[in-house]
Amino acid sequence: MKRSGALLLIFTFFLNLYSVDFDPDESYCRFQKGHFAGFSILPVHEGRNTLLELSLFGTFTFDSFAFGVHAPIRFLLSNKDGVDTTGKVFPKDDWNEARDWVKLLKFFQYGHKHDLFYFYFGEHRNRYMGNGTILGAYHNTLKLNFPKRGVNIGVNTDYAGIDFFMDDVTPPNVIGGRTYFKPLSFFDKQSYWNNLELGFTFLGDVFTPYRIVSELYDSVPRRTVDEIYTYVAGFDIGFRFFTSEYYQVKFYTDWNKIKDAGSGFHLGLKHVADLPTIIPMRILSTWEYKAMQSNYAPSYFNTFYDIQREHYRDGMTKTRFLSDPSRKGSGWNHGYYFDLVYDITGLFSIGGSFGHNRIYSNDLNSKFNNIEINAFINTILFKRIGADFTITFEDINEGALKDEPFYRLSVYYLLSDFATLGFSTRSAWYLRYRGEGVNFESYYKNTAFYSFGFYGTLRF
Repeated sequence: MKRSGALLLIFTFFLNLYSVDFDPDESYCRFQKGHFAGFSILPVHEGRNTLLELSLFGTFTFDSFAFGVHAPIRFLLSNKDGVDTTGKVFPKDDWNEARDWVKLLKFFQYGHKHDLFYFYFGEHRNRYMGNGTILGAYHNTLKLNFPKRGVNIGVNTDYAGIDFFMDDVTPPNVIGGRTYFKPLSFFDKQSYWNNLELGFTFLGDVFTPYRIVSELYDSVPRRTVDEIYTYVAGFDIGFRFFTSEYYQVKFYTDWNKIKDAGSGFHLGLKHVADLPTIIPMRILSTWEYKAMQSNYAPSYFNTFYDIQREHYRDGMTKTRFLSDPSRKGSGWNHGYYFDLVYDITGLFSIGGSFGHNRIYSNDLNSKFNNIEINAFINTILFKRIGADFTITFEDINEGALKDEPFYRLSVYYLLSDFATLGFSTRSAWYLRYRGEGVNFESYYKNTAFYSFGFYGTLRF
């Protein structure tokens, strides 16, 4: 029991990887009393560079809240990318911004997602809001060496609730939230019709890149970014029309509008099936149909948004591509979404999703297939081995679907109550430049980041 508890704590500190609207962390009961602290020694390969990372970390859990700290020090062993250094071995950009110091607090959390009051500060991984039609599967960890700490605040009552979101605090780009209320609950909370829920969502990017111009200035690359304010607003209706001991199903419909662009409708069913087995098992699934105007993108703030906001398609930023007057037409596009998750509480979870949209090209005479695929697996085996993998593809018709996926893989082996071996890898993007003269441009390059090392931990 002690070993499985230690592995569980290591898992909840290092891993939080999912790719559909599902959070196995809730079933892990992470807020059991107890604390652990430790250190790690990790050789890290990043881009073309090799580093040695020494870290001190700790997670402290109490009845209703928990927080984690993480203090890494990195030494450059091989500097093939010509990274600026301090003292010849320390990457200069590791500690030169406010965000580099804020990251020392890995997370702080009060309550659980569906409690009366919930507060979270930390990385956003696979973040959803409402039905995920505006903000869905969002990650704020895509950029290499660009740590972000966001905020999520929830208030949930029998009558109404609020879900507030901020992607970062140093400073924020995406900020907003969703509010909902159950109109019949003011009259009779036990009524069947109290399953009706009305919601309104408003999310904006306060520093949206609209046009980016890259140039060489005295042989030094420089970018000029024209910024505007972009928002997406939506109204949703949900109704859980059937509930039994083993099965429940909810209908929802969302209408969303992108500023200076198009609107879209989403119709869906969410299913939850609890299997009558000795070990708790659950199957979850969502089926959704979409109807969209020619300049609308579903799940606008998606997994790849932090990169797409600067480069989406045809060399344009996402907001410029969608708001381009040449894309405004009378035709409507269609799409669908399907996901499926199988969960054995606290032991094994597997799932994935598939989305397909037909989106107009700029000339409005042709369309391209926008395909989104997610898959994940999360498991603890033999009370010693933990494995967690997620991968996300999106094809916006600018290359093969497999070219630049977002992925994370982590595997840990518990040597003892105090020592663990771990391997992790993930994809990340960093800014690069290419070309000459008027053809000079900036772009984000996809790279692999991986590490393997030793974790020493003490639980108390």
